[in-house]
Amino acid sequence: MRRKRLDEGGIYEKMVQLMADRQLYLRRDLTRDELAREVLTNRTYITRALKGRGLNFSQFVNSFRAAHAIALMAEGRYPDASPEEIALLSGFSSEDTMNRYIKKSAGLTACAFRERMTEA
Repeated sequence: MRRKRLDEGGIYEKMVQLMADRQLYLRRDLTRDELAREVLTNRTYITRALKGRGLNFSQFVNSFRAAHAIALMAEGRYPDASPEEIALLSGFSSEDTMNRYIKKSAGLTACAFRERMTEA
């Protein structure tokens, strides 16, 4: 019995599902090859699926990391954590990268976002 091959849309959906369910984005050293193994495909198909949505691998992974960092700050579970600690807890390798992606997502830096959350 042959396995049904996923198209680019199916591969992308599987990637999103794995990222959400298994929080693969928390691995700071996550590679395209590792994600491809998890999706049961190869890196070329991962690249094509992302490129079809105007993304590269880093943008895809870091968008999940940014959402995670935003959730950590919104929930207030780590009120004394520095932005650098939030970045590391979210899978980012640096605070600067986290700030860039949070600014894209929320329109604010991590510090400004946290301040807004404490005011509410």
